[in-house]
Amino acid sequence: MCKSVCAVLIDTVSIQEYIFSSSKLRENMGASYIVDNIFKEHLKSTLQKVFSVQNLNINEWKEKPGVYTIFHPDVEFEIGYIGGGNALILFKSKEKAKEFIKIFSKTLLEIAPGLKTAYGISEEFDLSEFSESLKKLRDNLIRNKNRFFPITTIAKYGFTADCPHTDGAADFLEKDGKFISGESMAKLNMAETARNNFKDTYISKEFANKYTFTYNIDDLTAKKGLLNYIAIVHIDGNKMGEKSGRCGSLKEIRLFSKEVEESSSEAFKKMISELINKIEEGVVSEKSGFYLKKTLDDGKEKVILPVIPIIRAGDEVTFISDGRLGIWLAEVYLKDYINKKVLGEKLSACAGVGIFKSKYPFYRAYILTEEVLKRAKKASREKENSSYLDFFISSRGVSGDLEDILKKYFKGEEGDLHYGPYRVDNDKECNSVKNLKNNIKEFKRYPKNKLMKLREVLFERKEMGEMFLEELKASKQIKLNNLPKSLWDNNQTPYFDAIELIDFYPEGLL
Repeated sequence: MCKSVCAVLIDTVSIQEYIFSSSKLRENMGASYIVDNIFKEHLKSTLQKVFSVQNLNINEWKEKPGVYTIFHPDVEFEIGYIGGGNALILFKSKEKAKEFIKIFSKTLLEIAPGLKTAYGISEEFDLSEFSESLKKLRDNLIRNKNRFFPITTIAKYGFTADCPHTDGAADFLEKDGKFISGESMAKLNMAETARNNFKDTYISKEFANKYTFTYNIDDLTAKKGLLNYIAIVHIDGNKMGEKSGRCGSLKEIRLFSKEVEESSSEAFKKMISELINKIEEGVVSEKSGFYLKKTLDDGKEKVILPVIPIIRAGDEVTFISDGRLGIWLAEVYLKDYINKKVLGEKLSACAGVGIFKSKYPFYRAYILTEEVLKRAKKASREKENSSYLDFFISSRGVSGDLEDILKKYFKGEEGDLHYGPYRVDNDKECNSVKNLKNNIKEFKRYPKNKLMKLREVLFERKEMGEMFLEELKASKQIKLNNLPKSLWDNNQTPYFDAIELIDFYPEGLL
């Protein structure tokens, strides 16, 4: 039997740029929902239009990963898999494949202006030689991506104002009377749907009538003191492209995509559940210094959770939280995620946490957080299947990329003040998250003025720091028994980060 079909591989290009091109959080959430939905309802509606079919089950590939229907005489197409911002569709006819690309591209121009897609097409995709066929198809996709640069927004013309949120033409009237671009309008229109989708998916039925999500950063902060800080958290699985490339059959890559999606979704649910538990227990409450706002939602007064989901797609997660919850939430997510397996192989992932004042330019903050994640990823590549977390606190107006900032502001005479990235999956290592938390917990017992003085001497010569520690021991004001014995370790100090995080890691969560 012939095993060759016409295959189309769809890729969403520059997803991060599309989601975060606006400075408005509502648009970021709406954009994320649009990206997530194009391979659901819009893919389904396009296939129904091309083939004049009704009641199409878009998830059949997940439910029956080992069943291939494309070779059945009455079947004209089949979804190969959907995952990682890609979709593989199999067709019997190359004419129908090209018609699908034409209609789907037009649909996206209408419902998601500004979103770029690329297509790879193979007229002889051999399912019996799946790995080789998929490699050739991906090569074709890359060539097309580099060759064609589609225009997906209305071009500006001389007498059109600029959109205040993006660099597009302001040709649509918003509810508040401002003109914005079609791209911004499409994203805003999906913001409420995105919020409701996150709420329905990640808040358990038990607490659905008590808690909700927001898309307003100001709902996370109280505009005074430390409560005015937010955390941006970006989490990404390690070597997922490499792992998917090892799949030797369509069944394997289907199972891979399904299990990665389920693992990430379950870890996110666990994270939200743990947060709600801490609120219920009073650990995260107004008594412990948190500001939990309430709002009317579905006709009921509900508590706004101090976390805003933005992206939750495959192995990639981005969310915003109260500044003091970012590291703890990232650790909760990672510890659940890395305990799972996909195709029998243990998962690993890294997290970058950026802590900023709530009025800090959001896109700039996100870019810095991505650089924090890259530092964690670099550390994980040096140790097979390891998971790391790193953080950055911006308490002053700094500019430049992260490495320049660390060299300029976080370097003492003896070496690096920042000790991270921190390992999540091995508590025995010196730079483990567990040791970091132990140091924070220990420092919380000591006078703030002494800790600030210790922070200052870390910028100076090693002898100055050691002399100050001896003074503290002699005065019996601070017992250092539970802290690292050495102030410096291989030109790094584990003390500085712990002091920096005292106000950004609540004791009840340690």
